Amino acid sequence: MSRLLFFLLLVANMAFGAHLWLSAQPGERDFSRRERNGNEVTIVAVIPPLVAARQAEQERKQVQSLTGAACVEFAGIAAASLPQAREAFAAMQLGDRLMERRVEEITRHWVYVPAARDRRTAEQSAATLRGRGITEISIRPDFAISLGVFSTEEAARRFLAQVEAKGAKGVTIGPFSKEVRDSVFLVREPDTDLLARLALLQREHPASTLRAVACPAANGAATASAAPAKP
Repeated sequence: MSRLLFFLLLVANMAFGAHLWLSAQPGERDFSRRERNGNEVTIVAVIPPLVAARQAEQERKQVQSLTGAACVEFAGIAAASLPQAREAFAAMQLGDRLMERRVEEITRHWVYVPAARDRRTAEQSAATLRGRGITEISIRPDFAISLGVFSTEEAARRFLAQVEAKGAKGVTIGPFSKEVRDSVFLVREPDTDLLARLALLQREHPASTLRAVACPAANGAATASAAPAKP
């Protein structure tokens, strides 16, 4: 009886071992069931370990240097990358701690007579200018009178001196058109975690800069630049 019991136990152990061995074979496994959106996974880049370590150290030092800053400024983002940068900042959910301002550059200047109250007054001023030998003029939709547009302020001032020498009154110069040279993001009271996120974001914009700056006045001194003067 004991021999029969021993034999049955031996057969049972062998059968169980065979089951475990068969279930462990690679051909019997189906890992595809474990995948989630496997066809959407894309390897963007592989950074060598030394490069990754160097970048991490640079970011650590940068965060350390900015820790405690009341405000930091993120600037130098390429125009084509601005939508991507705005999405990244929006994801940080900074609320009123985040401000964006445009840095504009005057690209053209004009010599003009400021807008009159109506077209009749503008036409009278234009007739007076023509009577003084200033003929290349045009009345703008807002009843300002344009005498000329120039690529530099110096050229505009030289022409202003010429028309004033002819007796023109009430003529001045001003910006005719502006272009946005840069968009600057300013973050108030960043903590260490936020600074680390900004340092990572900077990696996506190689020409950008991240630095500590004085915080603007609370009355909105860092709002967007004023619109260009109406030509």
